[in-house]
Amino acid sequence: MIADSSQVQMGRIRSEFVKFTNREGVKLAACVDYLGEQLGDRPWAVIAPKFGETKKNGLQLAYSLAANGLNVLRFDHTNHVGESGGDQTYFTLASGAGDILSCGDYLEKKHGVREFTLVANSLSARTAIRAAAGDARVSHIVCLVGVVNLRHTLREVYRDDLVGGHLAGRRWGVGDMLGVEMDYDTFLQSAVRENLHDLAGTRADLERTAAKISFYAAERDTWVLLSDVHEVLLGRPRTQVCIIPEAMHELRENAQVAERAFRSIVTACVAHAHGIAPEAVVLRQPDKRQLLQQNREERERLRQQSQEVENERDFWAKYLAKYRLLHTVDDYQGYLKLVGHLLGPIRAGDIVLDAGCGNGMFGIWVIRTLLEQLAADEGPPVYVGLDLTVEGLRDAVDLHTGYSLGHIRTAGERAQQYVSLLYGQTDLDTWGMPTAEVPGLVAFADHCFDKACCSLVLSYLNRPQSVLAELHRVLKPGARLVVSSMKPFCDLSEIYRDFMGQQVSESELESGRDLLRAAGKIRLKEEQGYYTFFSGEELTAMLTAAGFRRCETHLSFGGQTVVVAAEK
Repeated sequence: MIADSSQVQMGRIRSEFVKFTNREGVKLAACVDYLGEQLGDRPWAVIAPKFGETKKNGLQLAYSLAANGLNVLRFDHTNHVGESGGDQTYFTLASGAGDILSCGDYLEKKHGVREFTLVANSLSARTAIRAAAGDARVSHIVCLVGVVNLRHTLREVYRDDLVGGHLAGRRWGVGDMLGVEMDYDTFLQSAVRENLHDLAGTRADLERTAAKISFYAAERDTWVLLSDVHEVLLGRPRTQVCIIPEAMHELRENAQVAERAFRSIVTACVAHAHGIAPEAVVLRQPDKRQLLQQNREERERLRQQSQEVENERDFWAKYLAKYRLLHTVDDYQGYLKLVGHLLGPIRAGDIVLDAGCGNGMFGIWVIRTLLEQLAADEGPPVYVGLDLTVEGLRDAVDLHTGYSLGHIRTAGERAQQYVSLLYGQTDLDTWGMPTAEVPGLVAFADHCFDKACCSLVLSYLNRPQSVLAELHRVLKPGARLVVSSMKPFCDLSEIYRDFMGQQVSESELESGRDLLRAAGKIRLKEEQGYYTFFSGEELTAMLTAAGFRRCETHLSFGGQTVVVAAEK
């Protein structure tokens, strides 16, 4: 949310869900946001969804525009995630541009709209430029971290020239593209055929539109070259290019940067729509309560209509394997060291709980530390790893025992002299429930653990507060707990780029691509309301409510993970 001295628009903003068909006869689902009782004779803005996201992600911008006198149409692409029709396997940039034109058709037929502002983010910005090239009703294009050279962006994401490979006859079939199941060949074939695949095509489309362009580029964008942005836009009439300092491709990962960019975007839209100078715009904020309520309603709506048939156990059994690569990433090793430092030294006889151990990466750090520090004549600490999946536990056991035995054999001694390893399969979402209701529930006595870690788990639980309450119960007085979450709108692009830029094998490259795809799938499930990423303030509030004290917050893993340590 914008946090400044702007006035709050106290009038009620209304949201109406509408449906219409695109030019291909496929259903488009959209939402109209407006201030007051009626739409009135106000200027319009259309917000196109980002790739892999839905109209819900444009809600804050839509309400801010509505609070400042615009009517807004947000829509879901066809053949994509969300409520619109079609088969998401066959999404293309050309079909995305067609959806935008169909939104213009709907507004003109239903409301007599002859021109509108078009706002698009990332890959959708390329569809917006194509749509404006063929439709004079688009009077203003606002591109946020827009992709202008698809070939370069795909090469950076996949460390493989997909466009060049397609032109050379390579075929990939259906696969996961950043969390969305796509037919790569259909997507690439369409992009090349429609001249949407390179910088020359973007330049040609820009030459065909008379629309004003406001382009916001991120200074630290991993996927888009600033030189490409300058090449196609600088010197073009009615064009403003704004470079956002310190910003990454996912602007929202930095709240302060995002706020400044957001204000600038709203100002540009309002100024153009009302025909006034940007400096004359006095912004009004939407009522925060209305915005939060609408966000909750749309998240629940999206969750109910999403066809999520895979249960959590199956999902994590599939995706945990993709995270094995993290142990080779320097930023992740730094994260593990921070978690260990915040937990404090592990002493002889300590019992350490790893709640949600996954495939054992934090556990291996604990064991390595113990084997380096403890002597054989000291009482062995106990490591207890719990996880939802058998697959994750099997990986953890193999990883931990293999490392322990390999380390100890050099001295001809047994690993059990140094650390005892215990594991249990459990669903943390059942913690705190009566044992009679949950057969086989793993339960512990009060005050039995000296330390506990819950690493990157709380975001994926339905009852995180109950889990924290149980952790408080089972920890000894004065014991330390460390919890973590990927922060809201996290951006792993720089970490991914740095790793993929190293001298790695082809199998490691493919593992890196898998990791990025898994992150995309998790982001999509967050969008659908299954998961929630927490800020440091939110984690601290949850820990305090569970009875913990002396909370301290840190950022780690390239600044994308929130880590909070607390004491019972």
